[in-house]
Amino acid sequence: MTGLLYKWASLVFLSALPYLFTLNGDFVFDDSEAIVKNKDIISESWIDCFYNDFWGTNIKSNLSHKSYRPFTILSFRLNYFMSNKELSVYTFKATNLLCHILCTVLVRLVYNILINVKKIKQYKIDIGYFAALLFAVHPIHVEAISGIVGRADLLSGATFFLAFIFYHKAINSQYHHNLFLFVTIILSAISMLCKENGITVLGFCIFYDMILKISIKRKCQKFCNLYNRSCIKRITVTILAIILTLYGRWTVMGATKPEFKAIDNPAAFAETFTKIVTHSYVYFLNTLLFIWPQWLCYDWSMGCVPLIKSVLDHRIIYPISMYLYGIFIIKAIICKQNKTSTRRILSLSVALMVIPFLPAANIFYPVGFVIAERVLYIPSAGYCLIIVLGLNKIIAKKNKRKLGLMLYVFLISIYGWRSWQRSHDWQNEYRLFASGMSVCPLNAKVHYNVAKVSDALNKTDAALTSYNEAIRLYPEYYQAMNNLANLLKYQRKFQEAEYYLRNSLKYKKDFPAAWMNLGIVLASTNRLNESEQAYMTALQYRKSYPDCYYNLGNLYLEMNRESDALENFLKAINLDQRHVLAWTNTIALLDNTEQLDRALELIPTALTELADSPSINFAVANIYGKVDRFEEAERYFLKAIKLFNSKVQAIHYSNLGVLYHRWKKYNLAEVMYKNALKIDPKFKSAINNLRTVQKYKNR
Repeated sequence: MTGLLYKWASLVFLSALPYLFTLNGDFVFDDSEAIVKNKDIISESWIDCFYNDFWGTNIKSNLSHKSYRPFTILSFRLNYFMSNKELSVYTFKATNLLCHILCTVLVRLVYNILINVKKIKQYKIDIGYFAALLFAVHPIHVEAISGIVGRADLLSGATFFLAFIFYHKAINSQYHHNLFLFVTIILSAISMLCKENGITVLGFCIFYDMILKISIKRKCQKFCNLYNRSCIKRITVTILAIILTLYGRWTVMGATKPEFKAIDNPAAFAETFTKIVTHSYVYFLNTLLFIWPQWLCYDWSMGCVPLIKSVLDHRIIYPISMYLYGIFIIKAIICKQNKTSTRRILSLSVALMVIPFLPAANIFYPVGFVIAERVLYIPSAGYCLIIVLGLNKIIAKKNKRKLGLMLYVFLISIYGWRSWQRSHDWQNEYRLFASGMSVCPLNAKVHYNVAKVSDALNKTDAALTSYNEAIRLYPEYYQAMNNLANLLKYQRKFQEAEYYLRNSLKYKKDFPAAWMNLGIVLASTNRLNESEQAYMTALQYRKSYPDCYYNLGNLYLEMNRESDALENFLKAINLDQRHVLAWTNTIALLDNTEQLDRALELIPTALTELADSPSINFAVANIYGKVDRFEEAERYFLKAIKLFNSKVQAIHYSNLGVLYHRWKKYNLAEVMYKNALKIDPKFKSAINNLRTVQKYKNR
């Protein structure tokens, strides 16, 4: 009993150990779209996620990826509310880790079923335990655990393994088999609503039932007849459940398939030969990631795996070798010289590895990725069992026990260390994206992502280099051109910026961001009419575009069309109540045009939406000062200065000085003018006002 307890404790400990020190960090990669920007996570409604896809887009929309995972979104919502309505990375990652620990425990129970724990004495080692330890630390799981969106795979995996356990109970239960079968079907549906491949558990259950039928037939003809009737009934019900579940999902999707682009999965759009051979090579790479997960990458699209277009391509050898190895496995399964139990476990291991992978295999329909490490989470359970079956064969030989155990300990150590190392890569985007460059140097998207993070970290030269490399690798990369143009715009290299923006619009004419940025560049070079036309084109393609309305308002200010500017600032605010720049410019414009009554009407809304915005508080303070509401003006000036902190400017102190000056608090006015001059000793208005206030004091 104590030994059994130690085994369970060691499983829990090892499955958690590689991740315990990396639970802090940032939301990275897909986490941003699926969690941070997903309104379904933070909204008050608990049912919106049943109408939208994983990314918050209406599931029936043509823009949807059709990834329908409402139960995963619900788990994210629970994390959000459990953290007092905050998006806490620690809480999200800790939940992922708990899900992985649960899956490891369930995998151990599944292995006991597959091995038939009653006959475990015929093996030299506890195969289920050894395989579960391998599953606990396998590096292929890091993306699913450390990447928060991997929760979909973890929840799908947990319900997958639970569904199989209940199916096994349905086979062996004397009285409650129908109830257990019903629970299996419900769990499989839940698994699919966590992630699409969850439905494959029913296919694995059918395969398991058929393997059991073959075993029983060999042992007892009398019992076989009874088993046949119940087996046919179970399989029939299970097949009907698969059909109904898939039909239900198809209906939810609006009876339309997701549309992917060639850059997402180039082989799916290639000619037949290239498609078959390249997909076979991708299968080989997935298998290689199981065996030696050194080359792990968060994204394998956009040229990461070049197409195999000719029989002379040396890479064609690898899928051929893989298929030959597959033939040897089949031979081992059907070979009567091997023990029946070994053949049975081997066939089930292969099925557990292959069946859950089928939805990602591009066989039934093309998928939107080349390789996705997350989808290998469930199949890895089959791989781990195969490896330990081989280990058992080594240990069974004379004088090989120590060697076999040493190899196993080495493998566990290497896998655990690699998982620990890889989990650190997932702590922030810069480390994650930089790690991808060493694995997929031909992936333009990797360089694009590195450039975005470098730009955010103010590493401008590195960002420029990476954007240029992304465009070199993929000359039609219009997003990279747009971002590169933005960097050049900030460096006032307007001619180069315009070149890249116009080039991006050649590849995507309906690209609103590029049209808006082109408008900014044209305005910066005093081509105001062309700039206006560019903004209008952007709004033609995206009517609800607050940033564009804001920039158009700035253009109209420059053209002295103040009423048009105000109208566009207000449009930006109506579309985005928290648009700080639009609010600031609106209040400032009303201030400059002496429309103080209208400004006073808008101020309560601005403060409600952006109470902690320093620029809003400063603009509000100026308005209150003009209408002689000195105490309120003082409060908001002081709050603005406190919020500006190290970014406070001379004008902020100077305007507060003017307020005190008008309020006849000359000592305070003098202090503020002096504070302004400490920041900018040449600030003329502060110099003049300081002289004036000192004259008043000396009277």
